[in-house]
Order: sequence, then structure tokens, then C-alpha cells
Amino acid sequence: MRPKELLFRAVQRAGLLALVRDSEWRRRRLLILCYHGVALKDEHEWNGELYVTADLLRRRLRHLRDHRYTILPLDEACRRLTAGTLPHRSVALTFDDGAIDFERAALPVLREFSAPATVYLTTYYSDTRLPVFDTMISYVLWRGRNSGGDVASLCGSSTPLPVADLHQRHRAHAAIRAWGARRALDATAKEALIAQAARMLSVDYDEVRSSAVLRLMSPETVAELPSELVDVQLHTHRHRVPVDHAKFQRELRDNARRIHAMRGATSKLMHFCYPSGVYHGEFLPWLRDAGVEYATTCVPGIAAPTDDHLLLPRFIDTCAHSAATFEAWASGFAGWLPKRREYRLDQHLLAVSGTADQTSA
Repeated sequence: MRPKELLFRAVQRAGLLALVRDSEWRRRRLLILCYHGVALKDEHEWNGELYVTADLLRRRLRHLRDHRYTILPLDEACRRLTAGTLPHRSVALTFDDGAIDFERAALPVLREFSAPATVYLTTYYSDTRLPVFDTMISYVLWRGRNSGGDVASLCGSSTPLPVADLHQRHRAHAAIRAWGARRALDATAKEALIAQAARMLSVDYDEVRSSAVLRLMSPETVAELPSELVDVQLHTHRHRVPVDHAKFQRELRDNARRIHAMRGATSKLMHFCYPSGVYHGEFLPWLRDAGVEYATTCVPGIAAPTDDHLLLPRFIDTCAHSAATFEAWASGFAGWLPKRREYRLDQHLLAVSGTADQTSA
């Protein structure tokens, strides 16, 4: 058991988490929860650092309800954070990327608890209706782990690329990604590559496709999300943040254009989430110029009134976190502990980590 987990359990038993939870210090702060995926099938077994189950999400929301936390819409929460008018134990829910599992697995739980949430939608794969390459190839390699297969011939590797263990799958994943990047494969060609890998590993890819895992919500589904419960906000069109002003602005414009087409031209798009948690200092004035008022990172923390509005921290909840760890963050206690100033999720672990082909509009 990790030292922090031991600490959280000890302070929980001692009643210290409740003291922090009810403090004036906590009242002035906002916990922004981040979720990436809610498993439709076995995604949480493939990657418990990325996916939670619907049952775990339900337990989290039940905990917040039973301990009298206030779940606010993100926009209201951010504005009240700045104004100093947050209610006690304020929390906001965010879901990155806009995968189909949000509508199918997360939304029913949100309805059950009347819990508002923000979806940061990356729109390219919502339009293409194809699976996200980087994550899907990783998932297929995992599904084929017991096949005894080798994918070296798939990417012209001169050394074997078995997929039986995690280290082997990481090597195979990196080799396939690099092979595809060198050939500048478009989304359709990447889809064919995934299907070929599945055949080599005896994975039923038709079944995987029909299950809708690792795919984004369609424009029609996004349009029908209940506005009283779900707010859709910016996450770039192609899930990338170019360190080039013109390209960065294009990502925002394309993203906003597609979200407006889905949710209506009057939708106020003033919130942004950095894809993969990657940000650079120059992004801040670029976001302000684009009318973005608040942006969230993947830096673990609890937001304070003095935080830069474009660098708000979040707690990324996963299957790996115990109930004690979750309460340590909800109460605010974990926000007191020393932490790394920089935090970046591995690209291949994100729900929409694949970079769209460079020529896509």
C-alpha cells in the first residue's frame, strides 16, 4: 500500500478529513473532478488509470451526496470561485473527449443524482465516426495478449513484437504508431491497420466495433445531450495543441464551429481543456484572445481563488483510487500535500490521444 494511501486512511479514521471538509479554507476552494472514460465493456481492465466503471462513478456521486457536497455546473463554479461565493464543499464534474461511453454509461448516473457536468469535446473523431487510432490499437493489442501473436510484420519490424505482457505491448504500440506516422496514414488507413492487427491477434474486431468502445459521440448524440445537465466545451478539433499561433487558433475555431453546429450557435464556449494536459506559457494569451475565460489542466490540485483562470487544477479520478483517496481530495486535505508542479498523461493512455491526420479540415 502506498504511503499516501496509508496517510489518507489514518487521517480519515482520526476525523481530520471531516475537519478540513467543513473548514472555511475548503469553502473558498473548488474541487474539479476529471473523468476520461466510463467502461462499456472491459476498458477498465485494459486501463484502470483511464477508465472507471459506472458503478464506481455511482459510488463517488453517492459519497458526495451523502456528505453534503455541492455539485455545481463548471461555469457557475468558476465564477463563484472568483467571487468568493462558493457554497460549502463545492465540486464540479468534467469529462474529457466526448466518448460514446459518456452518453451510454455516465449520463444515466448523472441523471440519477441530478449532477451537472461539462464535456470537453474534441470534434474530429466525432465527425469521422471512426475509432481513435492510438487508443484502439492499444486496446486491440491488449485484447490479443493471450493469442501468442506477434505484430512485427504489421510495421516492418526486424525484431519480434509479441504482446503477451505490458512491456511488450508498449513496444509494439510504439512501433506501430511510428510506422503509421512515417507514412502519414489518414484515418481510413489507420482503421485498416487496426483491423489487420486484430486479425493477426485473433481479436474479433467486428465485435469490438459494434460495442462502440473507444469511439466518440456522433454529432446527433451530442446535439441531444440534455442542456440542463450537460455543457459541451472546447477541447480542440484534432486533440492537439500546436506551438504555433495560427495552427492553435485553427484548432479552436474548428472546434468551436463544430460544437456550435451540434449544440446551437448561441452556445457560450468560454471553457477549455488542454488535450493530454499539455500546455505552454504562450497558450494563455492565445486562449484569452479567443475569448476563453477558464481552462483546466491535468495538474492535480484543488482550485483556489488566486489560481490563474487558465491553469485550473483537477483531480483525475480512476479505478486505482480508493474511497479514502477520493475523500482526501474531496475534503481538500490532499490539496495540502506537496505535489509535482507539472503533470502530463501519456499520450497513448488518453481516450482521444490519437493525432488526426494533418490534412483533415
